[in-house]
Amino acid sequence: MLAARLYGPRNLRVEEAPVPKPPPGWLLLRSIAVGICGTDKAFYTGSYRPPRLPLVPGHEAVGLVVSAPPGWERLVGRLVVPEINMVPLEEMWREPCRSGLYIHCPPPVKRTLGIDFDGALAEYFVAPPHLVHVAEGLEPVEAVYTEPLAAVLKAFRLRPVEPGDTVLIVGTGALAALAAQVAALQGASKVVVAARRGSRKRSWFEDKGFKVVDVEELPGAARELGRWGLGFDVVFEATGSPEALRLAVSAARPRGVVHLKSTHGRPAELPQTEAVVKELLLVASRCGEWRDFEEALRLLRERRVEPPPSRILWGVESAPKAFEEALRGDMFRVIVRTGKTPWELGVPEEWSP
Repeated sequence: MLAARLYGPRNLRVEEAPVPKPPPGWLLLRSIAVGICGTDKAFYTGSYRPPRLPLVPGHEAVGLVVSAPPGWERLVGRLVVPEINMVPLEEMWREPCRSGLYIHCPPPVKRTLGIDFDGALAEYFVAPPHLVHVAEGLEPVEAVYTEPLAAVLKAFRLRPVEPGDTVLIVGTGALAALAAQVAALQGASKVVVAARRGSRKRSWFEDKGFKVVDVEELPGAARELGRWGLGFDVVFEATGSPEALRLAVSAARPRGVVHLKSTHGRPAELPQTEAVVKELLLVASRCGEWRDFEEALRLLRERRVEPPPSRILWGVESAPKAFEEALRGDMFRVIVRTGKTPWELGVPEEWSP
C-alpha cells in the first residue's frame, strides 16, 4: 500500500509500506478521507515533535471497515470515524478508563492515532471496534469534521456556554468555525470572531451571521461587545499560535472563561497577573470522547452544524502538497481523499478489497 511517512520537519515521504496487521480484536480499515489539522501541521513544521518518527500522520479520519474480529462482523463494509485515543477493550477495566479518563490512559495501554501510532494518511489503517463510530448518512468529507467537532463539544461540555453569554472566538480555522456554531446552539447572545485583517475566511463567518472584528481591534471590541464593557464572558482560543493566549486573556471579562485549544507545540506566555486579577477560569481540553463523537455525528447529520469549505486533494500521493497548502492558512481545512467508497466506485456496498 501507499503511505505518507513523516521523517522530520518538512520531510514527508510517500512510499510503499506493508498493509498493517490489526492487533488481536482490532479492525482493518480502508482509508477514505483524512483532514490535516493544526497538530499535524505542527508536526510537519517541527514546532511540535511527535513521540515517534517516522510516523504516518492523520487522525481526522474516515474509513471503510474491511475486516473485523468475531462479534464485530456487522461493521464490515460500513463507513466509520475512529476516535483518536485507542485503548484495547481488554484494558478498559483499568482505573483511569473506569473513571471516564480512557483518553488519558498512559502508553503503551493507550495508542494515539497519528500521534504515537501510525495514522490514516495511508491506504489502510487499524482501529479497535469499540472506539469507531458509524458515519453513514454523511459524505466522507463531511464525516472528516466529526473529530474536530467532537473536540469542540468536549470543551463546551467541560464548561458550557450559558444562555445569554457573549462569546469571542479567536481564530478563523476549522475549529473556530465549528466552535462559533456550537456556541450559538448553546444559547450565546452574541458570537464574535477575531480574524486577521485581510483574512479570506472572514466572509464565511459573516455570511453565517457572526460579527467579525480585526484582531488589532480586540481591546475596543471587548469593551463594546462584551458584558458591562468589561470583556467577553467566554473566549475560545483556536488560532494555533502561542501569541493568541495573551489576546484571549485580555479580551475576557473578570471571572470569565478562556478555552484553550491550540496544540502548536511552542511555549506560550501566560499573562498570569492579568489572569489572576481577573479571576479567570482557564479550561484546557483535548480530543472528544465517545459521547462527543456521537453528538458530533448527530449535529452533522441534522445539519445543525455545517462543515466549512474544504480544499480536497486526491490520493495518498498528494499528501506532501496537501501539507504545504494547509500551511498557507487560506482554507479552513485541507482534506486528502485517500480512497473511494464502494458507492463512489459504482459497485455493491458489500464489496470489500
